[in-house]
Amino acid sequence: MITGTLVYPKTTWLLFDSILLAALLMALRFPLRYLLREMRFWGILLLILFLFQSLGTTGTRVPFLPFLPFSKEGLMLGGMTCWRMGLILLYAILFTAVTRPRELRDGLTWFLKPVPFLSGRRIGLMASLTLRFFSRILDHADEVHLANKARRGDRAKNPIKRIKFIVLPLLRRSFYEAEELTWALAARGYREDLPLTLSKLPLRHLLPLAILLVLLLSIEGLLS
Repeated sequence: MITGTLVYPKTTWLLFDSILLAALLMALRFPLRYLLREMRFWGILLLILFLFQSLGTTGTRVPFLPFLPFSKEGLMLGGMTCWRMGLILLYAILFTAVTRPRELRDGLTWFLKPVPFLSGRRIGLMASLTLRFFSRILDHADEVHLANKARRGDRAKNPIKRIKFIVLPLLRRSFYEAEELTWALAARGYREDLPLTLSKLPLRHLLPLAILLVLLLSIEGLLS
């Protein structure tokens, strides 16, 4: 439901998503230091995106910035785009931080179980492994970067060599770990044709979804 509100770049929806995100962070007592650490690289990407949007959109010049080629339409478009992208990233960080891979697997399996011609167990397993391996790849990237820095590889002037010193070891370690996981699943007898039993969904877990649905329908009624 939140993803559906982020598709449409409306100020009311973005404001609602921002308030909801702040309330969730406060309710979960989410550490701000962890959030800033995860967003430091994405912040550079959002800044570059904002500059491209602001400089590449024609329109009325900004009166208080006459020496820069910014336009009012470009600033509005860049601000809305970065606002929406920032919310998507923050919700993704929050989701991956509070959701266990097993919960994600069971949730997707339960959701896709009635859908024919789709293996809910396989999709749930792949999603949970993606969630788990994403943090592992980030850890491997830090280790490779520190090892490369210790060997003074970061002083190479050729950017292709610098990328090669980081990407190739990272890919090699990722492929090795994926192969080990494949053998581990085979050794434990993973099969998709075995009967699957999932725990029942507690009714109290549906209460937040019902409240969120009522809020979204109310806002949609006010906007229309």
